[in-house]
Amino acid sequence: PADTHTSFPAMDCDELSMALPRYPNGPKADPMKPDYANPDFWDARFQDTEGLFDWYATYDELNDTFEEFCPIKSHCEDSLLVVGCGNSAFSAELHGAGYQHITSIDISNSAISKMKQLFDRPGMTWQVMDATAMTFDGDSFHLAVDKGTLDAMMSPGTNEFAGAMLEEVWRVLRPEGLLIVVSHSGKRLQLLKSHGTWQCLEIRKCRLSPQATFINMLRCKLPPGAPLKDALQQPQLLQEAAEEAKQALRRMAFLDAFRIFKARKQAQAGHIQEAEEEPPGEAGEAVSNGS
Repeated sequence: PADTHTSFPAMDCDELSMALPRYPNGPKADPMKPDYANPDFWDARFQDTEGLFDWYATYDELNDTFEEFCPIKSHCEDSLLVVGCGNSAFSAELHGAGYQHITSIDISNSAISKMKQLFDRPGMTWQVMDATAMTFDGDSFHLAVDKGTLDAMMSPGTNEFAGAMLEEVWRVLRPEGLLIVVSHSGKRLQLLKSHGTWQCLEIRKCRLSPQATFINMLRCKLPPGAPLKDALQQPQLLQEAAEEAKQALRRMAFLDAFRIFKARKQAQAGHIQEAEEEPPGEAGEAVSNGS
């Protein structure tokens, strides 16, 4: 199987920077933190939430990675697994781009029910499933994508559930399959190396989506623990966050363009640069391949 991590500019106030207590039966939850590892938490959240939301990035920010490592032209018939799809449009965006066989799983029944109603398309399958104990046969998929789920399963005392998820992804991926991981965590390669024989193909910094950038800017301006809705009552704060988000997006777009230009120059010169993990707190995008 192949593993690809993608992490983005790490922001201290990002919702998933708070560790997850259990998935679903781990250590007792901290009452001051959302229980991201509890299926009931997600069921309630998705039941009460209308519309769509993408953690970190959309296909627009990630399409160059897909085109480089699994281009649609040669991989449109491959079987693709989206781990922890939530209420994200990402699976539908992949399908719209040309990937024809996409299976999306989530532990929340509410999320899967809503996504089935929104995106009932040929070639798209939605299943309620625990990512740490999948019911798929081994060697079922050519490509797997995780966008935030690995981060959601990490906790300060143990990486038990994150490790279990990676081992399951390894099991259901075909030999030489690809895993793309979108993550803020500086521990991503350490986890992969201890849960499967993953080979890292590349780690790269990547842009956050405009939506995620704006939300992170808002969170950084609010007092610790304050709900995001408090920002809606502060027009000046909203204006400041919007302007800072625009500036951050421009910087990230410039860096992304420079990275692509540099990579093309290196490829033309025949240089192959070994991927190295980003230091903790940095955000990057990585691609790995398993033996």
